[in-house]
Amino acid sequence: MQKLFRRGERVKHATKTEWGIGEVLTNEAGGKVSVFFEDVGPKEFDLEFAKFLRLEGVDGESDYLTALVTHHHAEAAKPVLAGVQKKPRFLSFSEAVKNFLGFFPCGFSDPAYLAAKGERKYKFDAHLLMIDLLGEAMFCSLLRQNDFKEVLDRVKRVINKTNLISPYEKIGFSNGVASEVNQKLFAESLYDLLYGTDGLQSRFERYATMLSLIGVAKWPIATYFPFIAFPNTQIFLKPVVTQNAANVLNQEINYRPELNWLSYSQVLVLAERIRKELLKDGREMLIPRDMIDVQSFIWIIAPGYFL
Repeated sequence: MQKLFRRGERVKHATKTEWGIGEVLTNEAGGKVSVFFEDVGPKEFDLEFAKFLRLEGVDGESDYLTALVTHHHAEAAKPVLAGVQKKPRFLSFSEAVKNFLGFFPCGFSDPAYLAAKGERKYKFDAHLLMIDLLGEAMFCSLLRQNDFKEVLDRVKRVINKTNLISPYEKIGFSNGVASEVNQKLFAESLYDLLYGTDGLQSRFERYATMLSLIGVAKWPIATYFPFIAFPNTQIFLKPVVTQNAANVLNQEINYRPELNWLSYSQVLVLAERIRKELLKDGREMLIPRDMIDVQSFIWIIAPGYFL
């Protein structure tokens, strides 16, 4: 007989793997359990119908999920007046900016923000590494030599330059590109996504289809490389924090856990709107250099962020 699920255990849904890592919120009771997932937030399940796999060690590591769950528990613990239903607190954009400046008082010019362990440098360093290892000419040359394994080795070096992809997602990605066939599929599709001549929608949809075929169709994997390669125009999508930013601006992004162009195109619109709102503020320290600053702002104003 399987032991009961306990609060704090890390799990994944047996069929909804696109939801990412989950953490059990309360001890299993009456055949029901509540789980907070990286990509879709808190959900309650009847274990007669929903099945979960426990994650051990590095498979269950996610600082991102830890921060989200910590905030969730803190909000749940706040007292509620009798007869008053607790509602999610609305955060205005000006309040979001205030929260951001609470962590980095000098905004995007703050020494802590720009430090080696801050929010910007390691992402920009990953961009420089991406251009060096997989710029268009170099990438094309590797494909012509059919050196798909070298492409994947370089891809993994770029992934490991940041903490944007969780250990669990890295393991899933490595498994997905383990075979020579899948290495070829991924390498050619990534080149097409980054340097193809079709419109972005067509290239993104082909890339998303390929990720589904090799079993790694997750938003962070789908958006990481465009963001790192082209930080002036592309954005990285971490679902829960991105949805939080959309709520701050009261903007619909049509989010779905499954990869789709509509959601990503709306997140691009959201990112551009955030950039414009920050420019509208008028303070020089809040002028974003690129989407690295916009993505960092989205992450920092999310519930549970900590230095």
